[in-house]
Parts: sequence; structure tokens; C-alpha cells
Amino acid sequence: MSQSNKDCWAVIPARGGSKRLRRKNLLLLDGLPLIARAVNTARASDCFSRILVSTDDDEIAMAATQAGAEVPFMRPPDLASDTASSLNVILHAVERLTSQQAQPDTVALIQATSPLLTAEHIKAAMRLFSEGDFVSLSSMTLVSQYPEWLFRVDPASGKARPESPRGIVAASSALPRRYIENGAIYLVKSSWLLAERSLYNFAYHGCYVMSAADSIDIDNADDFAQAEFEMARRKQQNRSGSA
Repeated sequence: MSQSNKDCWAVIPARGGSKRLRRKNLLLLDGLPLIARAVNTARASDCFSRILVSTDDDEIAMAATQAGAEVPFMRPPDLASDTASSLNVILHAVERLTSQQAQPDTVALIQATSPLLTAEHIKAAMRLFSEGDFVSLSSMTLVSQYPEWLFRVDPASGKARPESPRGIVAASSALPRRYIENGAIYLVKSSWLLAERSLYNFAYHGCYVMSAADSIDIDNADDFAQAEFEMARRKQQNRSGSA
């Protein structure tokens, strides 16, 4: 573990219930449950002094500990509902543990549902966070659709008008590049997290850019199928390259 990252904790939220894709955190992707894959990735990065999984589910807890994570407590039911936010989950974990020991310098939120996140991504994001002197950072990907291309449609008349006051701008080269969070990793100074109860300090917030293929976020069966396809494609590409 590098000296600069020795005071960083990773928190991986993984609740048992999920409506769109049942038990998604335990689904096998290339032979590994999603939760185990996230733990393995965090461990391989060698960036964290602690890797914590916050869950309300015994089976997820077992898979996480077998992969090498800590599950120091079970998440309470009020933080395991559909409406519970990742912010509240990470706050619960950090506040509970820092009541017993000194707080870390930095906290990372890693999503098990972003299986294309790699150890190299984590190391690069940590390096950018440190060198950019940021207070918070989130992984993002370049958007392919722009507000300048959107229309609003009146449901009664069917009339459409451009969303942008500039009208429709056809060429993407004429538009500013925009990015959207992909949910894979968030970094935040724990002092800011605990004092402001926020993952964002927009005066000192960084962006770690990931490709669209690496940014697959599993929320439903189609997302999972896309992740399976991408994993298989990469394995085939690696076999072809080493042949």
C-alpha cells in the first residue's frame, strides 16, 4: 500500500433487496458474484487501509468476507430500502466506525454494480485526487446526447419545440464537451463528508473520466447482459492477442 493512500477507506454498499434485478449483488459475472468482484478490485488496487461492505444481507456479507472485505456490522433496515441514499449509507458506516477509532483522511465509495471498474482505474482516480488537491471527486463518462439536440413535446397537441433557446445545433463539434457520473467510484475527504454530510465540494471537485464501455452500471437485466457481452468480448480479444 502506498504511503499517500494508507488513510483511505473503501466502502462498498450492497443491499439484499433490488426490484429491477433480483439479488443483483450476488449475480455471477464471469464466475464471480458482483460483490466479490468489487472487493477483489478494491484489494488489487492496494489503495485502501480498510475495505468495508455495508449490507443488510447475510449471504452478501458471507461473499464479501470470503473475498477479503470487512463486514463489521449489518446495515439497519431503514438504510436498506429503495429510498435510502448512498450518502446516508456511507455516512452511517464512517460515523459508526470513527466513533471507535480515528477517522481516515479519505473515503471511497465503490459500487459493486460497476463491474468494469478496474484496480488501474482506482489507482488513477486516487492519483488524480491527490495531485489535483481535490476535496471530492467522482468518475464520469462523456455524454453522447446533448440538451441542444432535445425537444419538448406537448402531450395534448403533439407540437415539438427545441429545448435549447439556440434551437437545434446539428454538429457536436459546435457544442461544449459534457460529462455524466457513471457511479463507479467517488472519493471525498472524510472531514468534509462528516462536517457537510455531502460527497461533493463543488469548489474543489474532480472528474475522473472513464470510457463508455467501462462505465456499464448494472440496474436491470439488459445492463447485466451488456456487461456479460463486454466481458466476453474482452476475453476473446485477449485470447486473440496472445495467440
